[in-house]
Formats: sequence, structure tokens, C-alpha cells
Amino acid sequence: MPLYHKAILLLSLFSTNSTIGASCLSKIEPQEEGCNIINILENSPEVFQIREEKLVSSSHKINITETIKSIQVQHEQQTITIRRDSTNNEKTCPPFCIQPMNIGKVKTVGELEVLEFIKDLKKKKLKLFIDSRLPQAYKESTIPGAINIPYTMLEESSKYKNRIIKLLGGKRRGEQWKFTNVPILLMFGESEESSHIVQAIKSLLALSYPSRKILYYRGGIENWKRLGLTIY
Repeated sequence: MPLYHKAILLLSLFSTNSTIGASCLSKIEPQEEGCNIINILENSPEVFQIREEKLVSSSHKINITETIKSIQVQHEQQTITIRRDSTNNEKTCPPFCIQPMNIGKVKTVGELEVLEFIKDLKKKKLKLFIDSRLPQAYKESTIPGAINIPYTMLEESSKYKNRIIKLLGGKRRGEQWKFTNVPILLMFGESEESSHIVQAIKSLLALSYPSRKILYYRGGIENWKRLGLTIY
């Protein structure tokens, strides 16, 4: 199957006809195909169940990462402790920890690179702009051009993981996956505190998806909004 047809199938997988709320904002030619294919996940909303996390309310100090609470530095003959103040009383670390700038050999990009990528979506070269958040968040707002592939779909426990990987161009060879002539993926989550987008990218890398074919927008939709850029 040609790669652009696989992309069309992928977009239809998350079509607006779905009860779990995804989109066909980004279309791969030919446009008359695409969102009319029946959503194969329509009757299986359990895969997108939102996980309620009990967070400890805090208006004081929170961890920088799961393993780093603070660091000390000498500054003008004083010992200064660098800590992290909570900017949202509902968020703590974990799970809302500051994520690393780099994920393996995956290239991290900023807003200007994202805008260039979006401009290229209408061209023949196969690219997919992926919002990895859960469907409820995606329905509330997303970056124009993005399709929704929730991070839950790439988890080891997801019964749809193999299907998603095949639609991304993966071919099964025994216990291994082979990826040749696959689309370039630009992936984003909520913010630089989002561990879920990191998980999703690491899941693809673990399956041998080429790191050179993945781009990581670390700032996520929160940074996009903060800069006043258009959302859908």
C-alpha cells in the first residue's frame, strides 16, 4: 500500500465521526479519500479512558525532576539553593516534572520549525503532525494541522499499538519491526512538563522507528498559546 494511503487510513482512524473525538485537520492527498472510512476504534472507547491521578496540593516547593529536589550554587559569596516553586497548586512533581531537552537522537524543535513543518503538510512529502494528548484535551484545543494519536495508543498494553505502528509504515519481521520510507513525525504534548509525550517518543524508538524521522516540540500547546499563536 502506498505511504500516502497509509496516512489517509491513519487520519481516518481518528476521524471526526469517532465518538472519542479526534480530527482530520491534516489531510494527505488525495483529499476525496480520508475521513469517510469507518473508524475502527469507534466502539472501543475504553482505550482512551482518562486516568485520574491523585495529586497532592502544594503551594510551596515541588521537585524539579523525580530525582532532583534542588541544587546549590555559590553566587556572590553566598550559597544559593535553586528550587522550584509551584505555579499551579494542583500540579506536583511527579508527575509534572521538567522534561529533558533531548530524547535520544530525536531532534527538538521550536515554534518556527513547527510553523515550517505545518506549511509542508500540503506538499507531497509525507509528514504527520501529531498531538499526543488524550482526545478530551485535543477536542478542547489543538494546533491547526495536528491529528490526534494519544500516547495511550503506543503503550505496551494497548491492543491497538500494532495497528497504529502498521499504519505508520512499520512492517513486522518476526519479533522485530522494520521501518523504511516512513513519514516524518512532529510530535507534541501539553508542555515541557509533559512526561506522556516523552513516553510516546520513547515507545516509538524502542520499536526501532528511526530517530531521524521524529521531531519533538518540547514546549507543547501551552507554549504555543503563551506566544499568542492560533489554536483550533
